[in-house]
Amino acid sequence: MWPFSSGARRRIGAWDLSTPILRFSDRDPWTIGDSCMGTQIFGGTGSGKSTGSLAAICRAFLRAGYGGLFLTAKPEDTATYQRYCAEAGRLDDLSIFGVGRPLRYNALDAELRRRDAGAGLTENVVALLTTLLEVSERNSGDGDREDSGYWKRVNRQLLRNTVDLLVMAKNRLSVPELYKLVVSAPTSRQQVGSDDWRRGSFCYECLKEADAKDGSRRQRDDLELVSTFFLSEWANLSERTRSVVLSTFTSMLDVLNRGVVRELLSGTTNVTPEEAQDGRIILIDLPLKVFGELGVFVQVLWKFCFQRAMERRDVGVNPRPVFLVADESHLLTVSTDQVFQTTARSTRTAVVYATQSISNYLAALGGDRAEPQTHSLLGNLQTQIFHQQADIRTNEYAAQLIGRTRQFLSNANTNYQPDYGMGGLFGSSLGGMSAGVSEVFEFEVQPSVFTTLAKGGPPEWNVGSIVFQGGRRFHDTGRSWLPVTFRQQV
Repeated sequence: MWPFSSGARRRIGAWDLSTPILRFSDRDPWTIGDSCMGTQIFGGTGSGKSTGSLAAICRAFLRAGYGGLFLTAKPEDTATYQRYCAEAGRLDDLSIFGVGRPLRYNALDAELRRRDAGAGLTENVVALLTTLLEVSERNSGDGDREDSGYWKRVNRQLLRNTVDLLVMAKNRLSVPELYKLVVSAPTSRQQVGSDDWRRGSFCYECLKEADAKDGSRRQRDDLELVSTFFLSEWANLSERTRSVVLSTFTSMLDVLNRGVVRELLSGTTNVTPEEAQDGRIILIDLPLKVFGELGVFVQVLWKFCFQRAMERRDVGVNPRPVFLVADESHLLTVSTDQVFQTTARSTRTAVVYATQSISNYLAALGGDRAEPQTHSLLGNLQTQIFHQQADIRTNEYAAQLIGRTRQFLSNANTNYQPDYGMGGLFGSSLGGMSAGVSEVFEFEVQPSVFTTLAKGGPPEWNVGSIVFQGGRRFHDTGRSWLPVTFRQQV
């Protein structure tokens, strides 16, 4: 594996999609365009995937001038990505978002304030919060319920009306106020008419302020829908239904409404995903192995907002490619990832996911839709790199992905029959021999091959892999796959 040449680096100012940024062999470059079609890296624990192909790709992005987003899984990831930036001369472009650091991103309010045709639309904010609800429900196991579709619809209805009311009343959005509004909503018809409830309810305060404003006909119609929801539908829901919906909603907001996370996501925004289009490198320093569910929520939020920001960009005005890198990607995957990936190339977004196995994705997504969602995502990641692997499903998947070819197997057979005549007295026998060739369709690369790839470490520090790229024939093999050795970066 070789980095792109210095000549290629000089030509990269035009961001031509055919510009090589990495070479898998002397005759097999990997270009900007290739990177924007998505990459999936598989490798078992200790296989060298993070220090092999993932490290090489990250360094290539940084040398080439991409902006982007680094998500973190392990405690050492932040220092590793900082080192990559330093080696590429990109430390000045690096912004680190995390505990004890000055950067803030109020994602909800930023969605309200952005300047484009879709700014301020309630459904955009609801989509963001629904994605976080998906993670919350998956972690609790509620996503497998037979009636989960109903609960999702009711939760979206609550989200939609809460966001609408807060914007109408306060013209702002924040997690603490969303939480405050929902928990102060009326829970019975009697409470709706109670003076005590009205005096102490933030929900009623918002309804009153929104009603006092002079709005357009559309805004007045929306306010009528919101008022009907809270004062009639919500108040009259059965206690059981309301408590389930409220618990799901508040448990998700509760994670975002405490301590350092509240500060990070509810302050005045001074960093946004859009900055990556101008070469900014944003690193989320909330590693999953340290911050657990809190880290998952914040990083999924950043990933979702980054994807949406890239979908809105005009690559004709600014064609700079950007990257999204997630190691241990199964911990951060959500159902919207495959939707984004279908158009990622047109947004010049180079997505790189790395995980141990397909089984990780299936376990993380869970439920009846895990299999189609997993393969929908993988089907839109055109470069797939396989390191040493002990997971049977992943090895079989890799073999099937590379495919079968017509192969010819030779066979020979010899048989003997005892001679019961005089020859038998002297140890002789009658025998025969046959030979033939059979035609079969067999895997080009057997699943067992992936169990034997080099895992790096001393003395060679070489990490073995098999690289697959859809729609391509590598020069060195004449096939869509190529054995590649990556120099381990430690």
